[in-house]
Amino acid sequence: MHLGKFVHDSGLDLTAPTLERVAVRGVLFRGDELLLLESRHGDYKFPGGGVEAGETMSSALQREFGEECGLHEVEVGLALGLTVEYLRAIEPEYEVFKMTSHYFYCSGGVPGGSQELEAYESELELTPKWITIADALAANRAVAESGVGVQRWLARETQVLAHLAS
Repeated sequence: MHLGKFVHDSGLDLTAPTLERVAVRGVLFRGDELLLLESRHGDYKFPGGGVEAGETMSSALQREFGEECGLHEVEVGLALGLTVEYLRAIEPEYEVFKMTSHYFYCSGGVPGGSQELEAYESELELTPKWITIADALAANRAVAESGVGVQRWLARETQVLAHLAS
């Protein structure tokens, strides 16, 4: 299921040379709460990230849960859907960067590890938090409205939260 398409930079020629990246995102419920990552700006994103060479989508998502949430032995289940994002590429040989994010329902998980965040994630003070869909959606919409600290993922994650709420 296609959950959304986002073009972040105006004037992009989507037929131009494109660098493509595949990412995975986990939808993990505990009762009526989701495990999300809260940034220092108060917005929420799903745990996940890029699939590295030699990884399956499941192994990449399990690695990301460990790195971002300190959660191990997460079981990756059925696909929820995907989003596609386009922005101007940083690499000189490409004009467009295309990221396809695959969202999966997950279950289980054993806490016990510590976060191993990338530099930008540490700067954003990403913190795992259990929160209801309604509260995360309200927080993301408030950050979007304020315009303060808005990250590229905000529209994507808000769209997926809205889909889960419907």
